Amino acid sequence: MPSEYRASRLTSGNRIFPASITVDGNQIRYRKSRWFGSTEETINCQHVSSCRVTHGMIWSDLTLETSGGSQPIKIHGLSKRAAEAIEDAVRNAQGAAAPPND
Repeated sequence: MPSEYRASRLTSGNRIFPASITVDGNQIRYRKSRWFGSTEETINCQHVSSCRVTHGMIWSDLTLETSGGSQPIKIHGLSKRAAEAIEDAVRNAQGAAAPPND
């Protein structure tokens, strides 16, 4: 079951078109709409090399760095709960696909 998280419209860069991240099993989809078109990027959780969450007083920022050479995905204005849920979903997907240690 996919989970979608949207940035708050009260934060900079998200007033008209808020960014969103959808976590669906082993896939992460980042979407940012614009006046003409949109930017969308889908990555596999196994290609996430770093997940960094910066908590502010109200909003959190999330940065996902990949091992595939693409630019890091940065989303500003997430609720603290949403940022932690995305981070947990990535860790769980990476842990489920990791080979067992013998």
